[in-house]
Formats: sequence, structure tokens, C-alpha cells
Amino acid sequence: MLPHPNLRYAEPTVTGAITDGQLPTLAEAKVHLRVDFNDDDSYISGILAATQSYIEDYLGLKFGASIVNYAYWDYAYPLVHVHFNGAILTTATVPKIEVLQDDGSYADMSADDYEVDYIQSPIRVHMKGGFSTDELNRYRLRFDTANTTVPEFVKQAAFMIIGHYYENRQDVGKERIFEVPMNSKFLLDRYRKQVFT
Repeated sequence: MLPHPNLRYAEPTVTGAITDGQLPTLAEAKVHLRVDFNDDDSYISGILAATQSYIEDYLGLKFGASIVNYAYWDYAYPLVHVHFNGAILTTATVPKIEVLQDDGSYADMSADDYEVDYIQSPIRVHMKGGFSTDELNRYRLRFDTANTTVPEFVKQAAFMIIGHYYENRQDVGKERIFEVPMNSKFLLDRYRKQVFT
């Protein structure tokens, strides 16, 4: 996912985890790898963590429940497009605009001063007139996402990546002097949001 040039993205604050078993567990990974001993448990656990991180970075999302903040440049007015990959939780968590205060905190902006269309991605934020542009990054869009379930094909891609990391501990092998391809990307591309700005 390519970043919007007028947006400054903050790492989501993860407030909840995905349901157990949505991504491969250590036991499932060992079955997939045909490993029936415990010597590599720590190494495989590291692979599991790296696999989730890789998938999240590749897909441009965080699994679990998250709070997401986007600060944007003032010259992005009057219409700001914010791309996201995730589901808005409920109408009770409608995306809102917050304004930077002198003490560094953020306060809710009056709902009369902006409109947000969040039914689809990208979220469209329409800022109404009358705002000062003296300070960049003064405003931010805040919303909640929930990716608490993982599609089966993403879990299958995770198994493939785990196997790739376990079997290919270097970028290249003795018989192969080229990079080992990853077929898992084909599966992940089904879920990935392609954004060009």
C-alpha cells in the first residue's frame, strides 16, 4: 500500500488480539513442518512472529482490534482521502477529526466543521471552510478497525511462509544461486489493498 503524500500515518494501537487459531499455532506449524521434536520450538516460534509481521506489513493492516490515527497536511484540504484495510467496528465508532492543542494533546473537533464518508475505502474527509493553515499536521483522523478473523487462504499463505523460512534459512541455497520465490504472495494478493496516489 503506497502512502498518500499528504498523510502522516501513525502505527496503530492494537487493543485486542485475533481469535486463537486464526493464524498457525506452534503445534500446527510443527505438524505442517513434520517436526516431531522440541529442539526447534524456540526457532519456530520466532518464525511464527516474523510470519505475522511479514503478512501484516505486506497487507497493510494489523490483525486484531486497533485504534488508527492519520495526521494530514493542511494543504490537503478541502477533501482528504484516507485508504485503510480493515473494518470500521460499529456506527458508535464513527471516524472523527481531532485537533492538536497547545499542550500536545488532541481534542474532538466540532462535528459541524467536517463530514466523513467511511462506508468504503478510501475514507473521504471533507473539511469545511474557516480553518487556519498556520501549522502543519494540526488535524488527525481517528478510527477503530477490527481484523479479528483471518481468511483461510491467508492462514494457508502463513503455512507456506513458515515452511519457506524453516527450509530456506539463507536467501540462496548451494544448488540455487537465485532468490527462492514465495508462492504465498499469490494468496496474500487476494486480500491486499492496492493503493496508488
